[in-house]
Amino acid sequence: MPQVAQIEPATDAGFDEHPSVSDSEPNDIQRGANYVSSLIDGLMTSSSWADSAFILTYDEGGGLYDHVSPQATVSPDGIKPVDLLPGDICTQTTGPTCDFVYTGYRVPLIVVSPYAQKNYVSHTVADLTAILRFVETRFNLPTLTKRDAAQMDMTEFFNFSNPVWLTPPTPPTQNTDGACYLNKLP
Repeated sequence: MPQVAQIEPATDAGFDEHPSVSDSEPNDIQRGANYVSSLIDGLMTSSSWADSAFILTYDEGGGLYDHVSPQATVSPDGIKPVDLLPGDICTQTTGPTCDFVYTGYRVPLIVVSPYAQKNYVSHTVADLTAILRFVETRFNLPTLTKRDAAQMDMTEFFNFSNPVWLTPPTPPTQNTDGACYLNKLP
């Protein structure tokens, strides 16, 4: 395997963990969960497991259900948005949401690795550029922007001196035939 790989969601193949953007064309989220399961299970049973970290994020941004507002953060480069469309609110006013000085809504992040802390939940405010910061830290690379330079390096997720998952756990089989509805109750 390469030292760093990014796997994009298989939305167009119907393997998305998201229900859908349309009630008329719902996705079966169990197929998406099964796809993710196949990636993680494949890593855990491969020869690459002993020195890997799989960082799973998925688009389930806080939206209306999240009780934590986006947090103030560092502008990546001090350059304001330049690709706004006519009528965009930020063409008529200014404010913190018209610049890149806030995180977005929270998204789930799961770390799967032989070195992952067991039952660990981080309470450190971060955004997805923390993943970039982790890669920069791991490979001793300079930061790309002020945003990733200000992020945690994600090493708090790991225990490199006492790995607890050298023998990977056996996850349950992903259910793919349960009731899964977007537009009605079962």
